[in-house]
Amino acid sequence: MKENKILKLIHVAWRERWSDSQFGINIKNVLPRGVSGDVYNLADCILQQALIGSTANPLVLNYLKHSLCAHLVSHAAVLRRIAKYEHFERLYCTTSLLDFLDSVIAGATCRAKTEEAILPGAVVSLINWLMQVFAMITAHYEIHRELNSEQSYMLGQCCLVIEKIIKNQFLMATIYVGCHEDPDYYGQIREKYAAIKTSLTNSNFSPTHPSIETYLHQLAYIDVHHLDMPLLDIQPKPEPVTYCVQPLLTVDVLLNPCNDTSYYVAKMQMVQRLKKFSNTRLFYEIVRAGFVSLSNVMETTHDTMWGAFTFFKVPQIIKQLQALNRAVGEQTPNDYIPEVVEAIELLLEDKLLLDFMDSKCSCNIIEYLLNDWTKQHLVNDMHVKHFAAQREGTSVLLQKRDASAQAPSIINFIIRAEVPLSGVLKTLSTDYNKVQEALLGVLCQVLVGNSFDLILSVATVEGRLKTFVSRLIQCNENSKQVPGEMGKASIIRSTLFDVSFLMLTFIVQTYGSDAVLSNNGDSFFEKWVRECMVERNKPKNPRNMIVMCDENMVDELLLNLSKPEPQLKNINITWQDICLNLPGVLYQVLIAWEKETLSSGDVKNILDNIKRRLFSFSVCATSFLCAYMCSVKENELLKPLNMIQQFLAPPSAEEMSSQENIKERLGLSFQIIRKMQHDVRPTVNPKSRSITLVQNLVSQTPLMDQFRDVWRTVNESGWLPIRAAQILESLLHAGGAAWLTTRLLEEILKCKYIHDMMKTMDIVFAILHLDIELSTEALLTQVVPAMIQNRQGEDIDEPHLHVLARLCVYCIISAVETRHYRNFSYQKKRSRSHDGDDMDLNNTVKMRKINTDSSDNSSSNDFLGDTNLFNTHTSTHLRNTPNQLKESLQNSIQYIFKIFQHFLQTDKLSLKVYFVYQFVSLLVECGQERVRLVLNLLPTNLINNLLKVMLTDQISVGLIARLYDLRTSCGRQAAVADLTLWRNLKLKEQSINL
Repeated sequence: MKENKILKLIHVAWRERWSDSQFGINIKNVLPRGVSGDVYNLADCILQQALIGSTANPLVLNYLKHSLCAHLVSHAAVLRRIAKYEHFERLYCTTSLLDFLDSVIAGATCRAKTEEAILPGAVVSLINWLMQVFAMITAHYEIHRELNSEQSYMLGQCCLVIEKIIKNQFLMATIYVGCHEDPDYYGQIREKYAAIKTSLTNSNFSPTHPSIETYLHQLAYIDVHHLDMPLLDIQPKPEPVTYCVQPLLTVDVLLNPCNDTSYYVAKMQMVQRLKKFSNTRLFYEIVRAGFVSLSNVMETTHDTMWGAFTFFKVPQIIKQLQALNRAVGEQTPNDYIPEVVEAIELLLEDKLLLDFMDSKCSCNIIEYLLNDWTKQHLVNDMHVKHFAAQREGTSVLLQKRDASAQAPSIINFIIRAEVPLSGVLKTLSTDYNKVQEALLGVLCQVLVGNSFDLILSVATVEGRLKTFVSRLIQCNENSKQVPGEMGKASIIRSTLFDVSFLMLTFIVQTYGSDAVLSNNGDSFFEKWVRECMVERNKPKNPRNMIVMCDENMVDELLLNLSKPEPQLKNINITWQDICLNLPGVLYQVLIAWEKETLSSGDVKNILDNIKRRLFSFSVCATSFLCAYMCSVKENELLKPLNMIQQFLAPPSAEEMSSQENIKERLGLSFQIIRKMQHDVRPTVNPKSRSITLVQNLVSQTPLMDQFRDVWRTVNESGWLPIRAAQILESLLHAGGAAWLTTRLLEEILKCKYIHDMMKTMDIVFAILHLDIELSTEALLTQVVPAMIQNRQGEDIDEPHLHVLARLCVYCIISAVETRHYRNFSYQKKRSRSHDGDDMDLNNTVKMRKINTDSSDNSSSNDFLGDTNLFNTHTSTHLRNTPNQLKESLQNSIQYIFKIFQHFLQTDKLSLKVYFVYQFVSLLVECGQERVRLVLNLLPTNLINNLLKVMLTDQISVGLIARLYDLRTSCGRQAAVADLTLWRNLKLKEQSINL
């Protein structure tokens, strides 16, 4: 009914030649108050009357334009109606519509929610219509090889409209949203573009508009990169010096030395994305980080670990990074990687570092490194000669040094350790009953000097540590006491049990049980570790150990150990049962000693008898005593401490000569006992290298003093020494994530210059990876909100706020991705076997050199060859975005978003509001689609409120379009709502300026 009235009114208006204002006044009498003309298809009615004949009626088209200006109809309805026009043979009508679009398209917007729902689809329909017009003209030219004046004018107007759309960021963003609504319909636009391109190619037709082909391609293949989004950079990218790669690798090697190469690759890819590094720059930073860390370590264990990491792990990291970052179809030489060569060129400029490394390692470190890399096709022989020549002067100086002044190169030992490791693994995989004596000789030989450290380092970085551990566990299981066995066979079996037990305990102490043992292992050693072994930061309840003991066995052991010279071999208790029941024995001894039932001499005799048979017994006893010390008062520590010291007393010369291989086992047991004792009661200045230099929760120095000392070292160095990383890890456990994070952020706030802020932020970001998930949660829920609210304007200002926002975003991205590839690594572990007995271990070194799968590499994919590297599941998986957030992390992100909402309950621009803008913008800029799960947590009105306070010049449509998941209807609705608000505010600013 209303439509008929509208049509009659249009007829009257045309017949009486009403002006625009007259039409506007009278049409309002037809439309109900407050109701849009879209409800009654006003745009359809006007265009229907305007396009009746072969020529459009300009007066009626003016009525439509006035209706748009008076907000009687929406732009969405008008554009949608124009897109339905199909009478392209009516050139004048089509041209009039193009002229009309040329006059109104720049002001396209929405005024109501109902319009927002249809605008994206309407604009996409219009693009399809413009493509049809353009395709019609080019098809005509392809057939007739000429255009008349009307067709040429039509083509020109079509190009003008397309150009205005391209240059209108609001319309481009609307098209980007609209193409997600109906991908199939948008596919038709691409088909029409392909037809246009074919016609242009076949006819050699060149439109007068110079950029129209580029514009058409952008419309057909619109991407988020076509939408402007200014970057919040306060320093150039990539930065000339980076400070986060070396600390990040230091933390990872300290905490996760057993991780797959893919773990490190994922971390380095994250850094590459955050820092916008090229492959060349990234490879340079990785190699340099290895050298810097290796130049600093003084302790043999970490010296060998970093040497093995630099020489064995780094080449594999580089190869996987190069494969993952290589463009599809890109051709690279077979015998070298160009980016690696360029990275070495950069490294050669750091002469001071290379000179120091040459001196420390007693060799030309570059030549030594590259000689090994040639076998892995990272560089070729020509490059080695070229780079060696550049370092020739230094090499000559090294050769002139007095041979006696040169320390043996640790690098030589590391490289040579690969062959013994393969030999040990092969021996361990052989039939136990056939090689017991030979196996004992091999294992004892491993304990000579620092061979064990070297082998563990190589096994760790090559991904064979779990294989080594699993075979040692099997050896220990096979060596358990057999009732009735006597003589030499019994001695060999007991020594094998002892040495394998000690080696396994040392490995668990060094790497942690979580890293090297399975969760549900049923072997004796795994059971003992779970129930009885004291680990750093994993306290055990001594009561539970005592409850597990068998009272009869404890009584029998007490009776036997109390004798002057007990004969443990004559009792009916096996070695493994003695290990499990020693806590009950020692507890009874402690009680009796406290009640003075036993004298000090009696206790000493019992302890000497415990350690006389097997050194494993001393270790088991010490583990209980350390657990006991953690559960008693300060004044009750003296007796258990004295008992541990008795286990560290050197045996007599007679005892040393009574057993074979006693020296190696004794030394290893002392290392283990001292480490256990140090973890509970750290000495002030531990001198023994057997004690890993790690601060502990128990310390006489206040945490703040410890932090100041360690930070002074880090700040002066500009990188993170191993020792500093260990102390910071202990401070994290002692003070908690919130305390350490607060202290680190205080150091950022002390900086006065942008360079110093960014340098400190990079180091802090790496340090927080000691526990990135816990630190991120503390950062978002406790540290940053408190700082922003309580200290704004005092010492927190720009650019401090920007640096804090960037740190928060970096941590969120890393926490999300860390959980992603940790879950992936766990899935891989569950699907793998830890043993690879079918392959010959003698071929391990050769296989590594020709880049094929290493035998016994069943717990890692570190040695993938070129052929299967591109097909590995890892490379595919790492490209995917995470699909689930950890609940605590999600709650933390939601919490800070609620804080942001509180900040935006104002119409005044403040530092708090600007911090919200920087946080959101950096989250999109740095995380892109990889933080989609985080962006999905944004409150619905957060950006809307931010737009009302911020200037539209700072918030761009590119930012808004990237914030929402446009694959969902909710995401598209939210995006269009924010885009419309941005557009209307922009139009308001422009009208004010006019």
